[in-house]
Amino acid sequence: MELQTLDARVRTNRKKGAARKERAAGRIPGVIYGEGQEAVSISLDGREFVRLLHGAGGEHAVVELKMENAPDKGGPAMLREVQHHPLRDDVLHVDFQRIRLDRKIVTYVPIHLEGKAKGLTEGGVLDYQLREVEVECLPVDVPEYLELDITELEIGHSLHVSDLKAPDKVTLITEPERAVVTMLAPRVTVEEEEAEEEGPAEPEVVGEESGEGEEEG
Repeated sequence: MELQTLDARVRTNRKKGAARKERAAGRIPGVIYGEGQEAVSISLDGREFVRLLHGAGGEHAVVELKMENAPDKGGPAMLREVQHHPLRDDVLHVDFQRIRLDRKIVTYVPIHLEGKAKGLTEGGVLDYQLREVEVECLPVDVPEYLELDITELEIGHSLHVSDLKAPDKVTLITEPERAVVTMLAPRVTVEEEEAEEEGPAEPEVVGEESGEGEEEG
């Protein structure tokens, strides 16, 4: 996967309230660290960063950081943490870790389901157990996603990490026995359960007289 370029700049104002002013200006404060270098406070364009989150890699994206005001502070980096506002879900702060393109990294890759499972046509319910897996590879070899064909999945059966097919240069770290998706049996409503327990209702007889209070003629 080709590294995405992300423009940034070093934050020189680190006084109290500076990060709040950055957010008010439509920028997101962050930090980049690692590879034996000092941590550097940075800021990113908010809209550009949101587009990055919605693209390949998401919150585990691998990028080439381009520092506008300090080119020597940029370079390849991996997104490590995204802090969101607890109510509005706005991005408050981001952490990047410097990486080397010739050294393997451990990161997460999303799983994409392909096909229509047999169990769905029988009324089954698809239960997601795992939406991403941990992998190890060189930064340029990180796949956008891994496909899982669910066409043959029947009710009562599961597909596991071992059913994923990773590219040759990618090693799966997540335990192979972990379930990715399970096809559950059709859900039964409370009313249906009660009806099954009570059994079929007795038919009503129309026109039958009880005979109580009748006199013999």
